[in-house]
Amino acid sequence: MDLEARVNHHYSELNENDMDIVSYILKNKRSVENMTITSLAKLTLTSKSSILRLAKKLGYSGYSEFKYDLRNQLKKDKNEEISVSFTDLQDNEIENTKKLFKQTELEPILEELHGAKRIFCYGTGWGQRDVLSNFNRCLIPLNKFPVLLSSLTEFEMVSHTITEEDLLIVVSLSGDIKEAKDVMQALEIRNIPILSITDLRNNGYASLATYNLYFQVNSFDYKEEEIVSLLPIYIATDLLYRKYTEYVMRLEQKELLI
Repeated sequence: MDLEARVNHHYSELNENDMDIVSYILKNKRSVENMTITSLAKLTLTSKSSILRLAKKLGYSGYSEFKYDLRNQLKKDKNEEISVSFTDLQDNEIENTKKLFKQTELEPILEELHGAKRIFCYGTGWGQRDVLSNFNRCLIPLNKFPVLLSSLTEFEMVSHTITEEDLLIVVSLSGDIKEAKDVMQALEIRNIPILSITDLRNNGYASLATYNLYFQVNSFDYKEEEIVSLLPIYIATDLLYRKYTEYVMRLEQKELLI
């Protein structure tokens, strides 16, 4: 079982501090492979005991076994990279995104989506906003009319008007929260319901959200540039739309039986 699978399997046992450490490890696997537990604790602003507790939560006997497993995983990944094409990666992305979705406790998310007075959507890039535009269009027949925020400036301006009766949906590919950190923290302090839809390995936004959905993307190097497909994000939001449609249909069926 690779590290991502272990995180998914033990997700309910992990706290916010654990997820911050996991996020750092997943983004810096090559460096962590050769780190001492003291170095990792220092770089994640935690302690040796926090790292050890996390390793045990993930099913390892200790930090040494964790590093041994990570090293083997990296060797395996390197061998697969030699033979796997960008096209071949699609199956992996689809399968893992669907797996992550199935492992998510959806009922609270569906209830929040249904009960929200207003729904605001923010994508951290133009591609993410395209995904949200498609998602919003799908919700219209269900009498939901989300507001798509077209820029960070608009997000900052509108954030002051969002209340606890609303729902904010944030979609991020990179997970880099720096540009929107202040506004996200302000919303969290005000107990605004937030649903983040992010890559599991880049989850800065997820740490500040009330609910989380994850997808998996694999980058592919081309002329010293990393290229990715947005298909996994479309899949995650489409699955959410389909589940919400089923949720609404169940409610309507119950009303007919009353």
